[in-house]
Amino acid sequence: MSFLPEEDQEFLDDNGVAYELKTEKLPDGTERNGILFSAFAVNGNLRALVEGQLVMPSTCELLILMPIGYATTKLDSFYTSPHLKRPDGTDPDRATGPVDLFGEPWQFWSRHLEDSDWRVGIDGLRTYLSYIRAELRSA
Repeated sequence: MSFLPEEDQEFLDDNGVAYELKTEKLPDGTERNGILFSAFAVNGNLRALVEGQLVMPSTCELLILMPIGYATTKLDSFYTSPHLKRPDGTDPDRATGPVDLFGEPWQFWSRHLEDSDWRVGIDGLRTYLSYIRAELRSA
């Protein structure tokens, strides 16, 4: 069973966006759900540390956790792999890590939409992915 609303599934499928739904059981017995984009385009000046060198990646893995109550509850923050850095080797503002999710280490991007920035019934993955692209470009 999918935890994505039909509108999000249609958007992803109609646009040929590859994704994987992830679920893991937490120690307290609840489940955590996420959506993984394994080839999310990285535009801008971000770098990845590869074999001791900072290189410009063309893609990264992007993970978005899906909160209980989504899509009437806004999406909040996101995670990337590999760990992305600015050209000078420093971490982008409010981008830390690693955080272990689904058995893998992820860089946590602390980003929080204002309640007024999430329009219930209008916004979804399409608008949130645009928001993430802008955040990565400006990081």
